[in-house]
Amino acid sequence: MTRRSGDGGADFVGRLDLGSGLAGTSLVVLGQAKCVKPDSLVSAEQIARVVARLRRGWIGVYVTTGAYSVPAQTEMVEDQYPIVLINGLELVHQIRSMARDDHGGDLEACIEHILSGRETAITNRRPEEILLE
Repeated sequence: MTRRSGDGGADFVGRLDLGSGLAGTSLVVLGQAKCVKPDSLVSAEQIARVVARLRRGWIGVYVTTGAYSVPAQTEMVEDQYPIVLINGLELVHQIRSMARDDHGGDLEACIEHILSGRETAITNRRPEEILLE
């Protein structure tokens, strides 16, 4: 996760390693997360802002507790944006799955575990620095 200011608009940055050795590569994953009302819709412009921050070889992830407007989804597909969209329903499914698989079905314990690592994960590093790890 990144700090609130000076993060270039990213809420989290990660690295995705594909393959290994000479047949491997690493990609920066630049993420945006928005906590909104479940019936709120993310617009195409909001997604495009994240895509505009991506550099060659990076991918984006946009997570919202709401949903994506039809025009936003259409633009993402038509323009072949390198971005993964995760809506509130999918987020709930993933957290429930994590609770079932890693915490014996205890949703509260799962959420506490996620939140307990939050503060130690905040960094001031630039996204491209994650490739050097």
